Amino acid sequence: MAEPALPDFRRLDYLAGGSADQRHVWSLLRRHDPFAALAPLDWALAGTFPLDIQVPGSDLDILVAVDEPAALVGHLPHLYGHLPGFTQHIGQFADGPALVAGFMLQDVPVEIFAQARPVEQQMAWRHMVVEARLLAAFPDSRAAIRSLKRAGMKTEPAFASHFGLEGDPYQALLALETVPDLTVSPLILKGFDKKF
Repeated sequence: MAEPALPDFRRLDYLAGGSADQRHVWSLLRRHDPFAALAPLDWALAGTFPLDIQVPGSDLDILVAVDEPAALVGHLPHLYGHLPGFTQHIGQFADGPALVAGFMLQDVPVEIFAQARPVEQQMAWRHMVVEARLLAAFPDSRAAIRSLKRAGMKTEPAFASHFGLEGDPYQALLALETVPDLTVSPLILKGFDKKF
């Protein structure tokens, strides 16, 4: 059995036909359009809402590709500083520095993660695509992932725990990027053998 096709995560309209939480987010994004202010930068929504594994308190992750993240430090407060809870800082991450900004869109926290690399090369995007493939291949796993997240686990450790992936959960997920068909992957099947 081949892996099912994934939605085009670059188009947000898949949210309109999704779960109640996804439709709520779709409505918020259409009403407030936080992306318009980011033009002409390349951006994409990533994380739990696109995968429909959000739990209370989950945020909308907006990934941004920008040549110099620090250059946005003076710009983002003009765009989003009026929104409740606005914060921003430069942080160091495994794949390089990033500007991280946060604010609230009504009842949903938003995090902007701006990095000097294309969106598709950012770790959050790469993890999300692997996680989407796992959920498409094993749809019954969605409830278990949500349960682990409700218990306090971050997304990547929840996936690694559920699928029995060993080692660093972030790297273990990236190791699956090049696996052509996760439904028959020895890595995944080995993890399931340990759990079931």
